[in-house]
Amino acid sequence: MRKSIPALAMAALLASLAARAQDHVPQPYELTSRGVIAADAGEAYRLALASCYPGKPGDAPQGPQFLACLKKAYRSESDTLTKTYGGTLAALKSAPDRAAKLREVQGGWTRFRDANCSFARAVAPAEEAEAFYYDCLLRATIERRIELRSLVGD
Repeated sequence: MRKSIPALAMAALLASLAARAQDHVPQPYELTSRGVIAADAGEAYRLALASCYPGKPGDAPQGPQFLACLKKAYRSESDTLTKTYGGTLAALKSAPDRAAKLREVQGGWTRFRDANCSFARAVAPAEEAEAFYYDCLLRATIERRIELRSLVGD
């Protein structure tokens, strides 16, 4: 069977990326726990937004469809974070002092997230304020989910 030109181009691109990955020397920030969390959160955020943005590269995502998608993505991530947090508490049941500390920290994180994202909404252009707010909630929630999994495990 003959491969099409796009299939050949894709194969060449994948081979090139694989070769670059083998030659990649990790930078110090890539070898720290915070660096790994940041990289993983960035990739998860990129994937969450990919389905929300059908526009052309370089155009800023906006409008009611984008906002609705941000809200949906945030709700999904929030549900996932709730499950991750519950699982983390369950994993710490044999260490009640650590579980209590996690409850305290999670409450502080929630208050910070809410205040920070409310600030993002307050300083955003009026027509984009809700999108700024839900984008902030989405990003923060993804980061927290990945952070909890990284710090305590699944």
